Amino acid sequence: MLKSIAHWLKLPPFIKSAVLSYLAVRRLQTCKKQWLVYTSNKEAYFDINGAKLPDVTNISCYKTSLAYVLEDTFHIPYFYNDNHDKAIVEQVDKFMIEGPYGYTDGQFDVTVKNNDVVIDAGAWIGNFSAYATSKGATVYAFEPVKETFQMLCKTKELNNVN
Repeated sequence: MLKSIAHWLKLPPFIKSAVLSYLAVRRLQTCKKQWLVYTSNKEAYFDINGAKLPDVTNISCYKTSLAYVLEDTFHIPYFYNDNHDKAIVEQVDKFMIEGPYGYTDGQFDVTVKNNDVVIDAGAWIGNFSAYATSKGATVYAFEPVKETFQMLCKTKELNNVN
């Protein structure tokens, strides 16, 4: 493994970028197979355990980021039944970009629960907001970029929140 990392670090940046883009596209294909839902009028959205997000896979500025964001936000809720135990968090954090959005270790419990109030500043399209809403939290989401804010509004509509 160490030899692989050393070789990776020596690669030119444009090759690293191409490899990461390829991997993101592959991740996104997997996410689409698992979570993409089509409505009766052929519109699509992601539904991950009740958290709904607009399908932004055809919008180039969101496409690459979406795979990583979906993984960071929903990997533990989907694959580990929302178990944010320290051992699980430490394991999955090794391959995530931002890292898991929760943590418990017996002393601390930093997870979203019913009736919590969540502030999502820099909410992007509302991935964490949708997750928190699906857990029963009241969410205040803020996004400064106009185009991205429009996607956040679609997420709000999909999740039927005020």
